[in-house]
Amino acid sequence: MDLKDKTIVLTGATGGIGRELVKRLDSNGARLILVSKNESELSSLLKSLKNKESVYFASDFSNQRETIDTAKKISNTYPNIDILINAAGIGIYKSIEEASIEEWNKTMDIGVTSVFIFTKELMTSLSSSSDSLVLNIGSGAGVIPMSGRSLYCSMKFALRGLTLSLAEEFKRIGNPKFCLITLGSVLTSFGPMSFDEKKKDMESGKAYFTPEWVGDKLTEIIKDENRE
Repeated sequence: MDLKDKTIVLTGATGGIGRELVKRLDSNGARLILVSKNESELSSLLKSLKNKESVYFASDFSNQRETIDTAKKISNTYPNIDILINAAGIGIYKSIEEASIEEWNKTMDIGVTSVFIFTKELMTSLSSSSDSLVLNIGSGAGVIPMSGRSLYCSMKFALRGLTLSLAEEFKRIGNPKFCLITLGSVLTSFGPMSFDEKKKDMESGKAYFTPEWVGDKLTEIIKDENRE
């Protein structure tokens, strides 16, 4: 897939993985619609882009009404969308005794419900493209249960189920296509550990993907017309 002049919606645009994807998609000539919570970070990121048709929408995904309103605005403004990348996430790692219902709701709203809302609300725009794609960022935590990470694992298991089910639902229609990327640990500040703590762990032998490698790999997958 040639990304030049493709319209791409990217949630979680200011995160560690999101920023690397933004750089690569922009360098490939894509028109980007960036979505994230922090407007000042979005504004700064937008100024760095080559494609001056790119825009941003600030939205707090822990607020379902705000998420719906943002998705509707994008759908109404852009009747043809080629790619939706759902990269927004949250990492709360706590035991069930420590975790609150508010943290549970926030985890599911940001990591699963926002994906459902954006996919649903942008479906007409995605269906208008001749070769559209919905790419969701999963995790090994959506395949392997982990002690002390019940909130995070539940979010990623749910995202995996949603994506694979939608892939089946649209298999005969053929458009959009759905793709789930299952990642291991990435060297960013995401989650309860700081970047420096993860870097120290990496130096001690723990394996991490770098955000740059992930950005390259995801871009490669998006462009691959024979992806599975």
